[in-house]
Amino acid sequence: MRATSLFAAALVLSTGAFWATMLTDPPQSTASVQPRINIQELTVKAHPVDGQQYDAF
Repeated sequence: MRATSLFAAALVLSTGAFWATMLTDPPQSTASVQPRINIQELTVKAHPVDGQQYDAF
């Protein structure tokens, strides 16, 4: 019985500490939006042979 209540107290304490940290100082994301690939620019830089039917530009 003592072990169960000690475990419950530790769980409550750790949960409270976790949420207190998340609410007061949440982690900051370092993710950013990457620029999209410009297919037309890549095609022009590759100098495709003129007249190819699969060339979209």
